[in-house]
Amino acid sequence: MNRFIIASSVLSAALLAAPASAGWLDNVTKSDVAPVAAQAKAATGLADNALVGNVMSQLGLNEQQAAGGLGSLLGLAQSNLGDSDFSALSKSIPGIDSLLGAAPALGGDSGMSGLLSKAGDLGSSFQGAAMVYDSFEKLGISKEYIAPMVDIAKQYLQQQSGDGSVDLLMKGLGSLL
Repeated sequence: MNRFIIASSVLSAALLAAPASAGWLDNVTKSDVAPVAAQAKAATGLADNALVGNVMSQLGLNEQQAAGGLGSLLGLAQSNLGDSDFSALSKSIPGIDSLLGAAPALGGDSGMSGLLSKAGDLGSSFQGAAMVYDSFEKLGISKEYIAPMVDIAKQYLQQQSGDGSVDLLMKGLGSLL
């Protein structure tokens, strides 16, 4: 019995002295948490942006979620609109570059958008919307918040610059809605 207690004590001491490592889990943590932490830092200070503030207060989201969600939506609009249309839309949204930068970075094989990227032409038509869903998931936001967030953005644009900007946003988000 004494040998068992001594062996257990030696094993416990060896385990406590060894550096903690989860092996493959370390790689998951490095690739997923680091970008989110960097984006959280990038999103700092966006709560003063009126559009971000509206989303935060109306949907109960934190600054990173609101800015990242809006950035994901605007990124989709940017990819669907031509340069001149997106430039016109961007004039109506102060801090648009910061919002675009707050959107989570997604890997090519990430979530639903990664699956659709492998589905050819049919998949590519849905991929932009899937990227927004994946971004919302990565930010910890339910996809049910997409339509209310778009509505808040539309209200904001209507107040700031009128129907033309709202029309551009809706054109850019056409594959999503």
